[in-house]
Amino acid sequence: MAIKTNAKGSSFLKEVDLFEGMDNKIHNEIFKLGLVQNFRKGDLIIREGQRGGNLHIIINGKAEVVKTAKGKNKFKVLSKLDKGSVFGEMSVFDGAPYSASVRASDSCDVHIVRGSDFENFLQQNPKAAYGIFRTLISSISNRLRRTNLALSAMEKTH
Repeated sequence: MAIKTNAKGSSFLKEVDLFEGMDNKIHNEIFKLGLVQNFRKGDLIIREGQRGGNLHIIINGKAEVVKTAKGKNKFKVLSKLDKGSVFGEMSVFDGAPYSASVRASDSCDVHIVRGSDFENFLQQNPKAAYGIFRTLISSISNRLRRTNLALSAMEKTH
């Protein structure tokens, strides 16, 4: 894993749903909060159970969210991530450890913002914070609905 200090700039943030509709000034401020790290195929970007708190955004490449099967050294792929995908956001706000691992499925660059820096940004930029929170709530609500539907379908088959 290598840290790149001058990768691409903030233009990739225009394509991130979480920051949709925000101006270039906001994108630049968010970009300056973090660092860009490169991960090779197979590298763990975050580890399930690890102390969380950072916001991650894929600039390019691909990754997958994986969960360890109980008592086994096997992973179950929960979802696939690509350019513009955001992960680790729940731990920024609840302080809980990461609930799953994210593994690079291809070489990828990831913009990583410390949660405390992101929270300070949100406090100083209430209009941007409102838009970000609205998008986050919608995203988390959609995930919860999908989970509820999947659990409901499982109950009907048993």
